[in-house]
Amino acid sequence: MSRLIHTWFALPATVFIILVALSGCFLSLETLNEAVSSPTLNTGQTSLATLAEKVTRTYPNAEQLTRTQNGHFLVSYSNAQGFQEDQIDPATGLKVKAYQRSDLYNWMKNFHRSLKMGDEGRMFVAFIAFALLTLSVSGLFLMIRRLGGIKHFFKLAKGNTSERLHIELSRFALVGSLILTVTALLLSGTTFSLIPEASTPDLAYPELSYSSSKEALSESVILDTFANSRTRYTHRPPHTQSLSIDRFTALQEVEASELVSLEFPYADDPSSVYSLETQSGLGYIDPTTGLWLDYQAHSNFYQISQFIRALHTGEGMGIWTLFLSLTSLILPIIGVSGIIMWARKRINSNVFGEKNRLNAQNDASAQEAKIIILVGSEGLSTWRFAQEFSQALIGAGNQVHLNKMNQVENQYAKATHVFFMTSTYGEGQAPSSASLFLEKAKHLSLPKDCQVNVLGFGDRQFTQFVGFAKQVDALVMKKEFKQMFPLTAIDKFCQASLETWIEKVSTCLNQSLCLKLDKKKVSSFQMQLFEQRHYGDEVNAPVRVLRFKAISNPATLLNPAIDEAAMLSSETSWPEFEVGDLVGIVPPGSNFARYYSLASNDQDDMLEICVRKQVDGECSGFLHALKEGDSIQAFIQKKASFRPAQDASSIIMIGAGTGMAPLQGFIKQNKKQVPYYLYWGGRLQHSDFIYEDSLSHALATSKLKQLRLAFSRSTKPQYVQNLITDDAKEILKRILDGAQIMVCGSRLMADGVRASLDNILKQEQLSVSDLEKAGRYIQDVY
Repeated sequence: MSRLIHTWFALPATVFIILVALSGCFLSLETLNEAVSSPTLNTGQTSLATLAEKVTRTYPNAEQLTRTQNGHFLVSYSNAQGFQEDQIDPATGLKVKAYQRSDLYNWMKNFHRSLKMGDEGRMFVAFIAFALLTLSVSGLFLMIRRLGGIKHFFKLAKGNTSERLHIELSRFALVGSLILTVTALLLSGTTFSLIPEASTPDLAYPELSYSSSKEALSESVILDTFANSRTRYTHRPPHTQSLSIDRFTALQEVEASELVSLEFPYADDPSSVYSLETQSGLGYIDPTTGLWLDYQAHSNFYQISQFIRALHTGEGMGIWTLFLSLTSLILPIIGVSGIIMWARKRINSNVFGEKNRLNAQNDASAQEAKIIILVGSEGLSTWRFAQEFSQALIGAGNQVHLNKMNQVENQYAKATHVFFMTSTYGEGQAPSSASLFLEKAKHLSLPKDCQVNVLGFGDRQFTQFVGFAKQVDALVMKKEFKQMFPLTAIDKFCQASLETWIEKVSTCLNQSLCLKLDKKKVSSFQMQLFEQRHYGDEVNAPVRVLRFKAISNPATLLNPAIDEAAMLSSETSWPEFEVGDLVGIVPPGSNFARYYSLASNDQDDMLEICVRKQVDGECSGFLHALKEGDSIQAFIQKKASFRPAQDASSIIMIGAGTGMAPLQGFIKQNKKQVPYYLYWGGRLQHSDFIYEDSLSHALATSKLKQLRLAFSRSTKPQYVQNLITDDAKEILKRILDGAQIMVCGSRLMADGVRASLDNILKQEQLSVSDLEKAGRYIQDVY
């Protein structure tokens, strides 16, 4: 519901919110500029009496002295040119400059209040304020949900650039946005008489009477205001001359900084008096005695209303004014990033209409279908893939039923295969179309021979990567359903991972599935093998280190179908790539690329990979069969998430088998000689210790601080996890000192390493998950 409300208010209101916010930003910056440029006044050292005396000396015909909320002191007076208003220096009473608001300021103020459309515009601006308030509140709930609960509210946001920008800026602007919108609605309420308007005290103008009685001078009333007593005279002695203003007791008791306005009496009217409004109240002062004639303090309601106005405008509130300026400036960025997020999801999803067409034309009923696809999606991207998968299955002659995970039924009578495809929202939470699944699936029963598979979509930036898919997988195991193969996790809709998953499904179904995946066009390049090294033949686990050079117009191209299969356009030189990126290679006769981690970068003038031959592996077999001089075509897929941290005190590298390739590449690039500690596991030292020469050189040149090896088929078999346990004390100290951990290799090895590290960290009440959140544990597993 929060997402629906957020979207419905954002789409029509964003443009107007941006306009009002930008005009508000201009006004608040102008307010801030006034506050900064105001002459300073020493609080507690200048009384209003002293200031007024300086003003009357400079401006004998002064009519009013006022102080703006921003600290400007202004004198109003009339001369031959008409009404004038000057800004003065309160320290001297002298003129600083003529005071007049710019036409631009007045235009912006009018635009901000009403979009220059009168009362109708004021009502519309009030609606905009309400829309922004609704967006702020609904956005708060969405943010809390995405970040994994209120306790994670201040953690760094994850996601693509627009998502991170939207969340981080929204979090910064939340308080300002709430206060601005609430105060705007309150001010609008007073404008349209929906809320009583607070006014200054309604004091009657004093009617002075003259008395010859000396005792009249002693008639007084003590007023406990302004933190000290004030005396009010109700009678004026006859035939007295005006007192010098700097001797006014009433003004001596008031600090100049408390002034709101002081109106001077008319020179030719002996009955006129001084009218003074301060931040605390309003009253009249007798010019012949300098004492109060009448005074009344502002009501609490008036004080509160003035505070609300100041909260909205920032006038007289220093740092708060700057915060309002930043908030107003940020709101347009939040709006634009939000629209980008919505548009991206809209474009990537084709919305619900596509699913409805599939239901109407192609899907079998839940009880008739042989293959069931249940989908959990928040932004609908998962829906799109599920639809493509469903179409491929239908094209292969299968009866398919596609639906939301929330629509799971208690049984599927004829199902032979069930697929659960789900994304994860925030930190391990269910997406909107699967929010009820775990509860409803408790009653799910499947035919005895039915096979199940869970496919999770997510982003490895999030600590709970495919967290909800793991919960679904746990439910599948708890109910003891047969699994086609273990949970598959897809990072950012990685094409390589999806293609691998499709191949596995095709094998299990014994069908050739053809999906029209949205493949990004990337530039391919041609390369020629010029060197290869052989390892592992003795232990029946052949490994090849292959080195290629870039070429143009190769004599022999062993995989000419790659252009059509991978949608590539050819280039004749190296593209940019770094150690840890992936190279994609499509073997002859296949529609799918295989990906290998790079052990070199483009500055090395070669491309280096390490490939273990897999049983019945199309691509690994193809690469192992290459001879020096043979040419193939390939393309690069960036993987910037797997890099050594620049600010780490040291790097702990853990790998096994061909996972050594990118790790030794990072070691070769360690020109700053940051302490690198490498833990690596193989089978037999003299057979498959790949990169032995390179690592020995790294140790000798201090690019590698320590090398620890484990071999599973030696006389004393060990795995890399055993090395981690043996060095627990040293590893813990390095972690506490700010080390980063990088793991590369098989998932089985990575899981074992993770368990060992968790066991080490628990004595400090830490876990690998904590390190992941801080960006100090990264992995590249297969």
